Amino acid sequence: ASPSTPSTSSPSRTPSRGRGFAASSEGGGIDDANPAWASSSSGDAARKEAELEASYKALFERFERAPNKQKRFLLNRALTGRVNAGDDDDASESSAGGGGRANRALMTRVIDVNRTTKVTKGGDLTNYTATVVVGNGDGVIGYGHGKAAEVGPAIDKAYRKAARSLTYVKRFDGHTIYHDVKGKFCKTLCVMLPAPSGNGIIANDTVEAICQLAGIKNIKAKIHGSHHPMNTVRAVFDALSQVESPEDVAERRGVNVFRI
Repeated sequence: ASPSTPSTSSPSRTPSRGRGFAASSEGGGIDDANPAWASSSSGDAARKEAELEASYKALFERFERAPNKQKRFLLNRALTGRVNAGDDDDASESSAGGGGRANRALMTRVIDVNRTTKVTKGGDLTNYTATVVVGNGDGVIGYGHGKAAEVGPAIDKAYRKAARSLTYVKRFDGHTIYHDVKGKFCKTLCVMLPAPSGNGIIANDTVEAICQLAGIKNIKAKIHGSHHPMNTVRAVFDALSQVESPEDVAERRGVNVFRI
């Protein structure tokens, strides 16, 4: 077609969709038509900037409170990009509320909290090691150890480790164990005997706490040798792991249950 020939296509017409659509097309963008969307995006950016500034401030305060030797350690981690304001698990849980204690689904017993202090050139480094046992009161129990600079975070770490290492204890009629068992760890020996209903738990405090979390109401137990809390917990768990029901014995021997 020659340049003088008019185009065959019809001129484009903008459909009439109301005064708001026309104003947006004439204004040149959706942002002008939706000021709420623009304000929300600017608000999100301001909130992210405020959170970033708060994280930098918390990180600076953490460096200021740390001893000289720990400062060097934190700075080395910061250079590799592995340090932020919420680097500690306990810091993130405490910001969520209550150091994570409000979200615990299992019953918790603190068996022991040990304090250690290391004397360095930059100052004393104090750590706490907590031993925690968890359970649901119906045969499911677990234990864990946690270390932190404070008692609360150490207990929280121990709880998370205990919740990841749960075991099931088989009980007779839901109140005692099936037979006598012996558990050993290092120099600690734990002897556990079944007891009739109404006898109660006859044992020391550590064994009693573990039995209550496991749902064992009647039992006799005796600890021989070392009474260290960590060794006692491991010896008790070793003893409870050896409990077998008649069905387990029949399956192991390859016979019927009535022959046991």
